[in-house]
Amino acid sequence: MSAPPQWAANSAVQQAVQVHDYATILRFSRIAAGLTLEQLGAAGGYSASTLSRLESGRRAIRDVTELRALADLYDVPLHMLGLATPPGPVGGSTLTTTVDGEGDTVQRRNFLAGAAALGATAALPAPAAAAALSGNTIEDVLFGRLTAEPLSHQQLAAQIAAARADYRATRYTRLARRLPKLLAQASASHRTTGLDGQAAAAQQLAEAYGVATQLLIKLYYNGLACATADRAVQAARTGNDPLILAESQRLAATVLRRADHGGSAQTLVLEAAAQLHSSASDTTAAYHAMYGQLLAVAAYTAAIRDDRDAAWALLAEAEQPAHAAGTSARFNSTELAVYRISIARTLGDYGAAVDYSRKVDPRSITDIERRVRYWEDAALALHGRGRPAAAFETLLAAERDAPEEVRYRPWAQRLTHDLLSAPASRSLSGIRQFATRVGVV
Repeated sequence: MSAPPQWAANSAVQQAVQVHDYATILRFSRIAAGLTLEQLGAAGGYSASTLSRLESGRRAIRDVTELRALADLYDVPLHMLGLATPPGPVGGSTLTTTVDGEGDTVQRRNFLAGAAALGATAALPAPAAAAALSGNTIEDVLFGRLTAEPLSHQQLAAQIAAARADYRATRYTRLARRLPKLLAQASASHRTTGLDGQAAAAQQLAEAYGVATQLLIKLYYNGLACATADRAVQAARTGNDPLILAESQRLAATVLRRADHGGSAQTLVLEAAAQLHSSASDTTAAYHAMYGQLLAVAAYTAAIRDDRDAAWALLAEAEQPAHAAGTSARFNSTELAVYRISIARTLGDYGAAVDYSRKVDPRSITDIERRVRYWEDAALALHGRGRPAAAFETLLAAERDAPEEVRYRPWAQRLTHDLLSAPASRSLSGIRQFATRVGVV
């Protein structure tokens, strides 16, 4: 290959390359290609069970000759399997994440660097990924290959609301199919609207690109997410709604964090919180919810950067707006409690994370997408605490709740692989069937 495959940008793959974990590299390559073990085995003269053992590390690769054959079969660059000299740094990989006084200029440069350096990574939810890769795509909109007729403000608002509903209900396949046309319609409406309606059209364009960013984050299309997040922020800046701008910046911070620009992500989300706090002229539930969520995102970002004191301090600061927002707001006390689980788990405090998870009734989390985040943190915390049976039961609960959100998700695959490899796996009834469903075996 002349260029690294898109799935190679996945952090788990990069770690596997460093430690010569060839099993993980092979597994990610196959899943990214959308191939089953049977299909790949038939192409290379292997049985599906043999490939399964190779990908799980239960069968060692015999020699260099076999390794080269597997590189060819799986279409893996030779350098990733230690068979050739690694290429030079990918463009953007040496960019500093330090904010040097240029503010948004640095953050936007990081967006564009991320878009250039990162593409779709492995372990995509298969149906949604297929929908995103077939027919008209978001990429077609970004490059001007797809156009559409403009819609009225009311029609476009209804389309954006429907897209949001699909996302919150984890209907990712349907959302992937409808988003390209929606983005094209929002772009056309923004271009053709007169001066008196420009601000409102820009806000709707920002909202549409925001939903696209959320989906791309879920599908691990990190490169495209960088591009759509940037467009959302740029559109929101020309509008006059501080809440839409704050939401666009929140999503942009998530993308920056995914692209390993944690410092810029933290700066952006804290600046967004300060800007919202200073510019808000009301104390509505929507304002309190957004302000509290920005602080919670900043807290989680601090936890990822292993800044324990800042993480808990910021989360404590988010408590007042979370309570003020009320129980019906998108970010409320229940959401804050879920962030508390996430932060404890991220900081390695698995016992605390398990205790926090027991205080949350998942049925009180109305959005399925957010409820699965609870299941994810609870399962990973239980596994970290050394309770594989409880972790597996939580995985099954998450799958029952939202199969499209769980199956083929990297966190679920990694946890399933770890559970399969553990001595206690024989006592986990149904673990191998579950592993097949999530693409691990």
